[in-house]
Amino acid sequence: MSAALRLSGVYQHVGGRMALEDIRLDVAVGTWLLICGPNGAGKSLLTRLILGLDRPSAGRVEVLGRDLDQLDWSAMARLRREVGAVLQRGSLIAGYSVLENLLLPLRDAPLTRHEMARAARLVMTLLGLDGLENHPPRALSLGQQRRVELARALIRRPRLLVWDGLTDGLDPAVARETLAVLRGLKQHQDLTLIATDNFPDVLGETPERIAVLDAGRLLIAATPAELASASARRLELRAALRGQP
Repeated sequence: MSAALRLSGVYQHVGGRMALEDIRLDVAVGTWLLICGPNGAGKSLLTRLILGLDRPSAGRVEVLGRDLDQLDWSAMARLRREVGAVLQRGSLIAGYSVLENLLLPLRDAPLTRHEMARAARLVMTLLGLDGLENHPPRALSLGQQRRVELARALIRRPRLLVWDGLTDGLDPAVARETLAVLRGLKQHQDLTLIATDNFPDVLGETPERIAVLDAGRLLIAATPAELASASARRLELRAALRGQP
């Protein structure tokens, strides 16, 4: 399988308007792709389609070689075990501790309680969350909450990680540390990372490919060097990268 994600002629209508228009995109296995663009460009909507949380009005979404439109409930559940997700809005359960939140994806895994606890400890150490096991989400800073959400997404060692709002709630130092962890995972686990953020230059480290969305249209999907060259020639691309209408 050469593509972790393939979008073929994807359209989405929301409230009678065209929210995504003819999106065509291939993401190779092991690639780090950043989807950027101004607020309202359609980034979060696109991540929901990739995760199978919404279905497109038209077109095909293939994730890890499987056409989402062809999957029944059980097949979709199996696929989601291979996909980790960090959504833009907080998704931690308020009445659960950090540890209980982390263990949610392992409920149906063939693991003993000791094995599940070990997996949680490993991912907490990886993300600098040691000592927070018994804390409720409300006792954490926004940055800590985001890292717990990431830990929960990584606990099953997914093949694909989808992260909406990559730097939301993370100060620059924590963002750099978190991105370094992801780079290591990508190298050692062949992890594919698809993340969204408003602008490509917010990251201290450059992704391998950058896709620019604006008003529901995919303006370009290119390497950073190709993007820099194209933005020097295309006014609409420069405006999207600055967040201007």
